[in-house]
Amino acid sequence: MIGERLSFRTLNREVIEPKICAACFGCVSFCTANKLNVLEIKDDKPVYCDEENCLEDGICYLICPRTEDLEKPLKTRFQFKEPIGSYVSIRSLRTTDKEVASVCCDGGVVTSLLKFMLDTKRIDGAALSKKRSLWNNEPMIATKLKDLLECAGSSLAQSRSISDLGDLTTFASIFSALKGTDLRDLTKLAVVGTPCQILTIRKMQILRIVPSHLVHFTIGLFCFENFLMNDDGRKYLENKISADLDQIKRINLKDDFIIKLKNGETFHIDLEDLDPIVRSSCKACTDFTNYGSDISVGGLGSPDGYTTTIVRTRAAQRLVNHAIHLGYLDEIEQKGALRTIERMAERKRDRGKRILGERRANSTT
Repeated sequence: MIGERLSFRTLNREVIEPKICAACFGCVSFCTANKLNVLEIKDDKPVYCDEENCLEDGICYLICPRTEDLEKPLKTRFQFKEPIGSYVSIRSLRTTDKEVASVCCDGGVVTSLLKFMLDTKRIDGAALSKKRSLWNNEPMIATKLKDLLECAGSSLAQSRSISDLGDLTTFASIFSALKGTDLRDLTKLAVVGTPCQILTIRKMQILRIVPSHLVHFTIGLFCFENFLMNDDGRKYLENKISADLDQIKRINLKDDFIIKLKNGETFHIDLEDLDPIVRSSCKACTDFTNYGSDISVGGLGSPDGYTTTIVRTRAAQRLVNHAIHLGYLDEIEQKGALRTIERMAERKRDRGKRILGERRANSTT
């Protein structure tokens, strides 16, 4: 509508009603009128709580990872190239710390790189998700190794946003950690997040929205999809692994979905077979490799025990090299990783474009 002021009403009409919302809830977390409780999360989606107090400044709309107003400036800034974005190098790395290796997912690069950055005063904290148990996590600011170890690895966790529903999800919210009093004495943060979370932060930085000025380094996770399981979904996955979900020790996603049970059994499930438990919001996403981050990480493309690390800037390259030089990480030469990652990125991009098109078309009929 020409001349309409951007507001949550616009976001609701263009993103939420067509069911293409990423469910990252950046709109709720960073609403300018947050203290007035204008927005809330209900039934796993953002809604108006008090529309009369809406400032109609369009912030919620502009920082949404699904809106297009800032997409061109972002892709120009990060020199985006299909299908995985711009990069300086692609490396296979792993931690040299036995304690980190014992709890990490893949090669422990995220944990050890953050430890290196804390030790060398490059950052004074990192926003990420803390595992309280296999089924529960909470956003936190990590400022020491003990905190980092509590956040290491992947989990089937219960997101705060749906805690009242009892559904399980692998998606972990981090935004509330950027709103807390823990930031009071911090000036340089690293953030670890999914593509929708990193894009929201990058859009905030373009608009100079507090507290994005504190974010000095971003680590983007490879993300094909996250999972949300109601009762039927739990039964579906339990049938796949012939065990209760509480028997799961560790999960990972490479070419397929990998589940390791407490009894030592390992199951590999094709991604296509997981469609019944994929978060609907993830199906409309086109970014697998997290192109807006300083480095992107995941297990795909590297042997077991190593993390594929896409280094996207010269500054990030120097940082990684320094971490290796000081003994925090080591590296192996890995051939063929690029094409493996590109294929997965193309697969997600094509699915996302198809779903976006279908849902937008359905919302106008």
